[in-house]
Amino acid sequence: MELRHLRYFLAVADTLSFTRAANQLHVSQPTLSHQIAQLEAEIGSTLFDRIGRRVHLTQSGETLRAYAQRALKEVHSATTAISELEGLMQGRLTIGVFESFSSSLLPPLLAQFAERYPGIHIAMRQLPTGQLEGELEKGILDAGVAYAPPASEGVIAEKLFEERLTLVVGPKHPFARRSRINLSALDGQPLTLLTTEFPSRRMLEARFASAGAKPRIVLEINSIQAILATVSCTQLATILTERMAKAVPGLHCIELAPAITRTVALFWRRGGYRTKAARALAELIQQSYGGAAPAKAKTTPGGERS
Repeated sequence: MELRHLRYFLAVADTLSFTRAANQLHVSQPTLSHQIAQLEAEIGSTLFDRIGRRVHLTQSGETLRAYAQRALKEVHSATTAISELEGLMQGRLTIGVFESFSSSLLPPLLAQFAERYPGIHIAMRQLPTGQLEGELEKGILDAGVAYAPPASEGVIAEKLFEERLTLVVGPKHPFARRSRINLSALDGQPLTLLTTEFPSRRMLEARFASAGAKPRIVLEINSIQAILATVSCTQLATILTERMAKAVPGLHCIELAPAITRTVALFWRRGGYRTKAARALAELIQQSYGGAAPAKAKTTPGGERS
């Protein structure tokens, strides 16, 4: 049994698709099927139940999956520790980020890091918070940047800064000239918000209920950029941060009362090994943002997860 057998097996186990796993691994589907067949022959048990185009793990496959994940995680830790003997001359760093950070917060810092440590290969993946936490726990990611607190007990967060949510409207919206609005005044107002799988949406619904407001959610979208584009050309409003709103020219941000804030944090696997490259990037991020919000962002006590 070779390590590639385990990597190929886990790719199919995670995607439940030979086609998607082959694309992810950059190999042909016949090659992947052959490797899995070799692994099954060596183990002496069928790992996947194939019904038409659908793939399911067998009981043997479920058992192997847990051991394979631990084995590859240990190999990764060992190779990382060895590579760090050479300092930051070479290595790989994979971080997960929430959508809005991938287009505004981190790119300049990653470019600065790459210039400082040209031997480190950096991979930044834009992920939903739940998937980000899951991949941190599995050791796929070295670190993450998202809104605290994490939902998983296997992930810890180190606060970077807080940012305030605002009501975001386009130039033709009736509230476009307002600078401040109470949450209760949004009762019955048409809004477009993130879909319900986002923790920020559930948090907003709780805040609306506390304020005795029930806005009309006329459009739900699972993309921040798509929401902002919609707001810019309609009379719908949304609730996002000022930093996010600045991605689209012409939008107006209105302060909410009472204030709603969220905490941006570095996410780490609890008890996990932090590579030298990950620690160096974390230090750069903390130097840039730690202890204070980015320019023009306002901070208030407390924090909300999104």
